[in-house]
Amino acid sequence: MMLLFFLLSYTIVDVDVDAKWTDDQLIIETSGFTAGSTFKNEQLTEAINNLSKLRLFNFIAIDTSIVGDGIFVKIIVEEAPFLKDLPEFIGNRKIKDRDLNKVVGFRAGQILNDKTIFDARNNILELYDEKHFYDTRVRDSIAIDTLHKARMFFIIDEGSQPRIDKIIINGNNSLSDKKIKGKMDTKEIGFLRSGKLTEEKLAEDIEKIAAFYKENGFLDVAVEQPVIDVIGDRFTITINLVENKKYYVGDIAFNGNTLFPDRYLTNMIRLESGGVYNLAKSEESLQNMYSIYADEGYIYGSIVPIENVRDSIIDIEYVFNESSPANIERVLITGNFRTREKVIRRELFTIPGERYRRAGVVRSQREIFNLGFFEDVQVLPGTPDDSGNIDLIFNVKEKEGVGTFGGGVSYSAQDRLTGYIEVSHPNIFGRGQRIHTKFELGGRLTNFQVGFVEPWFLDTRTSAGIDLYYVNRNWDYYNKRDLGLSTNFSFPFYLDYTRFNYNFRVERTQVLDISRTYEPPETGYSLYDDTIPKWTVANAFTITRDARDYIFNASSGSYMSLSAELANKVLFANVDYSRYMFDARAYFPLFWKVVLMTRMKAGIVTSRDGDDEVPIYKRFYAGGIGPDGVRGYPDRSLSPRDETGRAIGGNALWVNNIELKVKFSQSLAFLVFYDLGNTFPSYRDMNLHDLYRGAGMGIRVEVPMMGVIGFDFGYGFDRERPGFEPHFQINPFGMF
Repeated sequence: MMLLFFLLSYTIVDVDVDAKWTDDQLIIETSGFTAGSTFKNEQLTEAINNLSKLRLFNFIAIDTSIVGDGIFVKIIVEEAPFLKDLPEFIGNRKIKDRDLNKVVGFRAGQILNDKTIFDARNNILELYDEKHFYDTRVRDSIAIDTLHKARMFFIIDEGSQPRIDKIIINGNNSLSDKKIKGKMDTKEIGFLRSGKLTEEKLAEDIEKIAAFYKENGFLDVAVEQPVIDVIGDRFTITINLVENKKYYVGDIAFNGNTLFPDRYLTNMIRLESGGVYNLAKSEESLQNMYSIYADEGYIYGSIVPIENVRDSIIDIEYVFNESSPANIERVLITGNFRTREKVIRRELFTIPGERYRRAGVVRSQREIFNLGFFEDVQVLPGTPDDSGNIDLIFNVKEKEGVGTFGGGVSYSAQDRLTGYIEVSHPNIFGRGQRIHTKFELGGRLTNFQVGFVEPWFLDTRTSAGIDLYYVNRNWDYYNKRDLGLSTNFSFPFYLDYTRFNYNFRVERTQVLDISRTYEPPETGYSLYDDTIPKWTVANAFTITRDARDYIFNASSGSYMSLSAELANKVLFANVDYSRYMFDARAYFPLFWKVVLMTRMKAGIVTSRDGDDEVPIYKRFYAGGIGPDGVRGYPDRSLSPRDETGRAIGGNALWVNNIELKVKFSQSLAFLVFYDLGNTFPSYRDMNLHDLYRGAGMGIRVEVPMMGVIGFDFGYGFDRERPGFEPHFQINPFGMF
C-alpha cells in the first residue's frame, strides 16, 4: 500500500494551517504547498526546512490525508513567544547582569525558540567556565502572558570559583621558586592578591619563564604546559620544566665591517666573553648595531650572528653585509588639512639629498609632535628607487579643537577658585603663530593678559613674543597690583636642544590694603614703601636645554634652565634686585608605564641696596604645590618670618622633588613623591641639613574643557605637628 502511495500522483486539494499567532498565508507560502499543484513526497522535508528557517516555531508537523485522487495538507506549528524585555538573572552574585546580557545577546521583541534559549544557557556556562567557576548550573524559566509575550528568567547556581593556593615548580635546580614566581603575573592567593586564575596570563607566564631561563644561559630549557588541579575551592598549579645545559659566551668576532672598527662595535655588545649567554642581551646587542648603522644611512645592510657551539661554550661571529647607504630622495608631509606644510617642514631635521639618519628622523618626529597641535605623527618610509634612495613621509593627525574660546574655573591653594574667559589659539591660520587672551576673576585674583608669539620670526629659528598684562592678587596680608609689558626673544644656542631666551619687561607695581596688624621692620624693606607705585625695568636672560620626549607629560629625557633677571634703577625705574635661578629635571622610564622624575631647583635674589631691601614680592616662598612646591605643607608656608609670625619670604631657595609616576595614558597618571625644600634669609644661611621633608601620593587627570585636575595628599614630617596636607588644583593649560 505504501509503495502504491508513492507511485500514484495526487493533486493538492487544500492546505490548512493550525497556528494561533502567525499569519496563515505566510506559513503556506513558506512551506511551498499550493492548492491545485501536484503533490511530491520530497515536499514534506523541504516544507519543514523552509518553515524552520523562519525561527518562529518550537515544533512543526505536517499531516496529509487522501480523499479520492486528491490530498489534503495540514501544517501544525507550536509558536515560540516574543521576548517582552531583557532577561532576568537570579542567583548571580559574582558576575554582573550586564556581562551576562552581553553573552546571551537577547533583545526585546525577539523570538524565543528552544534553540535560542539552549544557546543562551551554553553561553552563560561558557562565561562562568572562562572565569574558572566549577559546578555551575543554569536553568531557564519562561512566563508567557495572554498576548504571547514572554518574560525570560535564568536561574543560576554559580558553584564555586577557586583561588590559586599553590604554584609548584618542578625541575628548577638552578633558579629558585621565588625568582621564577617573581616573573609571573599569576600569583598565589595572599594579602592584597586575589589569587584568580586567568588562562591567558598563565600561558604568557610559561613564555616568561622560558625567556627568564634563556636570559640565564639555559637556551634549551623546556617548560611544559601547566597542570591545574582543583582541590575543594583551591587551585594547585604544577609547572614542570627541564633546564638542560647552561651556555656561556666564548669568543666574539666581527667580519665584514668597514664602517665601524671592532673596538667601537664591541661597545654595542651587551654580552661578555666568559659570561653567561643571555638571549635578551644578545638580541639587544644586534639591535644596537643595526641602530648605529641606521644612524649612518646603512638601512639595507644585514648583520648575521653565526654561533659556533663548543659543548657549553658559544662563539659568536657577527658577519656584516653593509651594502650602500641610502639618501633621502623626498620628504613628504601628509594629513595636514589646517596646518601649512611650511610650519611642519621647518621643524624637520631630515633634508632631501642628505644621508638618511635614523636619529634625524626620530628628532623630526619629536619636534613636530611637540608643536602641540598634532594628535599623532607617524613616519612612513617610501619605496626605494633603483639607487636605494628613499622617500620619507611624515603623516600627521591634527587635533580637534586646539583653539580655545570659552570659560571655566581653575583652582589653586594660592588663588582659591577663579573663573576665567579665554580666547587662545596655538596655530593661527595654520601658520603656527600663537595668540592668547585671558580674563580671570576670583576672590583673590584679577588677571587680564593678551599675548602674541611668532615662533619663526623673519623665517628664522628665532621666536618673538609680546605680552600685556594686568594682575591684582590678594596675598596673606596685602594686595599687589601689576601693570606691565613684556617682550621675549628666543633662539637656538650652541648645544643641541638648547635655546637662549631674552626677556625685557617694564612693570608698574603698587601695594594696597596692607593689614593693620602689619608692623614694618625697623630697617630694611617695608610694604609701605610700595604703596606709592614703583616701576621695574628688568632684563632676563635664560639658557634652557629641553630634551624631554613630550613637554606636557614627559616619560624620558631631561630639562635644565639657568636664568638671571636683573632690575636696575635706570631712567624712571626705582626697583633694584638680581634674581638667579637654576632648575634641572630628569625623567627615567623604568618599566611598563612607570617613570621616575628627579628635580633640583635653587635660587638666589640680592639687591645692591642690601639683601633686606629686596621687594617682598620678589623673594622665595616654598611649600605646597607650584614651581617651588614642597608637598605636605601649606602653600608659601616655608619662609622666614617677622616678629609677628608673618611670612616675609627668603632670599635663597633650595627644592628637591622625586616622583614615581604611573602613566596609564597621556591624560591619566598616578604618582608617589618625596619632596625636600626650604627658603633662607640669604644664600649665606643656606643649609641643606635644614630642609623640610614631605611625602605622599597624587593623581593627575586631564578633563576636556577643564584642563588637568590634580590632587596630592602629602605628609609633612617636619611640621610643628607632623601630619597630612591635601593639595588640590585645576590647571586649564593642561600641564602635568
